[in-house]
Amino acid sequence: MDREIEPSFRRRRIWRGAAWAVGGAALVAAVLLLLPGWLRPSVERDRLRTGRVDRGAVEGVLEASGTVLPAFEGVLSSPVEARIEKILKRPGEVVKAGDEILRLDTSVSRLNFERLQDQLAKKANEQLQLRLTLDKALGDLRGRIESGRLDVEAAEYRAEQNRKLRADGLVSEQTLRASEVEAKKARIELAQLEQSVRDAKRSTEAQLAGLDLDLAILRKDLEEARRQLDLAATQSDRPGVLTWVVPREGATIQRGEILARIADLDSYRVEATVSDVHASRLRPGLPVRLLLDGKPFVNGRLAQIDPTIENNAVKFTAELDDPRHAALRNNLGVDVLVVTEARPHVLRVPKGPFLQGGLTQRVFAVQGDRAVRKDVHIGAVGYDFIEILDGLAEGEEVILSDMKEFLHLQHVKLR
Repeated sequence: MDREIEPSFRRRRIWRGAAWAVGGAALVAAVLLLLPGWLRPSVERDRLRTGRVDRGAVEGVLEASGTVLPAFEGVLSSPVEARIEKILKRPGEVVKAGDEILRLDTSVSRLNFERLQDQLAKKANEQLQLRLTLDKALGDLRGRIESGRLDVEAAEYRAEQNRKLRADGLVSEQTLRASEVEAKKARIELAQLEQSVRDAKRSTEAQLAGLDLDLAILRKDLEEARRQLDLAATQSDRPGVLTWVVPREGATIQRGEILARIADLDSYRVEATVSDVHASRLRPGLPVRLLLDGKPFVNGRLAQIDPTIENNAVKFTAELDDPRHAALRNNLGVDVLVVTEARPHVLRVPKGPFLQGGLTQRVFAVQGDRAVRKDVHIGAVGYDFIEILDGLAEGEEVILSDMKEFLHLQHVKLR
């Protein structure tokens, strides 16, 4: 038979159920209150790099990669076609003016030199023989002229005598005419001999002038051959460091080919490359800053721009204000900043990973325990600072770290 439940037991059960209900409701309320905070993204503040918006100068720069090279580099070229007999100096060795770098086999050039000597001697002998022939011919002509003059005098004397005798009627008219014709003929023959002498002199002088010209050309060729043989000694014309030398002994080189490069390591310049996207912004005279390990150490000026584009890059040369700086070394790799514009006393913020490219950036500004996203317009981009056109005020604290995973949020909690 059923018994009635005691009132005390029934009250305990009611209180226990009420307690469970209140606890569950409290738990649900706590979850509803705390869940948004748990689900809202947050960032540890100590892990963020921040910077203040202030006023100052911003230099717009192009970042390029460069190599330090000697400011002056001499090239030693082969004056003749020759075979490399022996390499006496290797790249990296210090050389003095007059040091022999290579030894060339110049047997072909020496044979050419000797051939020119023989040709010069032959031409000189031809000239001498021509002079002797002329002297002999002129001597013969002069003898004939003297004989002709005597013939003229004798013929004129006979004609004169016949004129006197004709006046006295002692000779006939025919005899007188014959003697006069003989005298005239003698004078004509003498004139022809004298003209022959003049013609012989002019002809010989022309031949001698031609030989003189040939001799002058041969002497120049001989002097050039001698100079090339002297240059074939391949001696350094300046003190410096050998940066390159033709690598193979026994190789045949053509006239004009480069044999060696000698650099003056007392002063340097920089050759750098930058993306061809920025080619229109480059111009000679722009300031240049060299960075070593991220720190500026030498300034300079953009001196020359290579007009050709290779591998989507533009090459340029920079002259340095201090080309003898102690930190400069041959073939040293450096970062090069080309200053394209300078803006003084503008709003700026330190450069950091938050910069994603483009003229409009989404930036997080620190406001108490949270970071609020702002749209910011930027101007000149320098190596250290970025110009702020609008969107931020002086004194605001900005997160410089990369925040791209939070860019879809309006604000982020800072822990």
